[in-house]
Amino acid sequence: MKPLYDDLWISTPEFPAEGTEDIMMHGFLLRHPRGNLLIGRVENPLDHEVLADDNGVIRHYLTHWHESAPGAARIQQRFNSALYCHSRSLGQISRFVEPDDTFTQQETHFGDFHLLPTPGHTPGSCSYLYASPNGLTYLFVGDTLTRQHDRWITVLVPESNPAELAASLELYRTLRPDVVLMSTTRGHLAWQKVTLPGWLAAIDEAELHPLDLRQQAVL
Repeated sequence: MKPLYDDLWISTPEFPAEGTEDIMMHGFLLRHPRGNLLIGRVENPLDHEVLADDNGVIRHYLTHWHESAPGAARIQQRFNSALYCHSRSLGQISRFVEPDDTFTQQETHFGDFHLLPTPGHTPGSCSYLYASPNGLTYLFVGDTLTRQHDRWITVLVPESNPAELAASLELYRTLRPDVVLMSTTRGHLAWQKVTLPGWLAAIDEAELHPLDLRQQAVL
């Protein structure tokens, strides 16, 4: 893991398949005042050692079921951390690890960590919003919105619902992030600083350029 900001770290990249070295998967460590929060998929054992050296993890939040993997169970067992996901992801995630709790609507944890259902990429996709004491607002979007090289895109897989995805992008228009954190990217870093005009333009571009993988493997 390496730091992006004092309170935000990014995991070692994962490469899901041979021949797709430009596709990278990441998770994030948020050093919240109440304890460390993990967002997304973190499978690398060396990253788990970093977590151990930094007082472990109190909660682990998944943005959608594609992030569920054996490492989530190892993290839960090692650190006795609570795992959270949207209720519509529960069945798929439970094949790998048993979540401690689910949510169905917007919630706020610790008074400042916001859970936002953003279905569309998958039925249980969700995002997380946090205004850091450092003055930056972080938005963790999973794969609801992402980057393919220099272009913002959405990703459609067999279980995607384009109407729900469009509604989730409309919700994004009401948010004011400074840093967007993505789970899976292609040919691009997993984070992007944005201005308000740049953020709204990113949503516009993503709406115009869906990557349709409904006949292919999922992201």
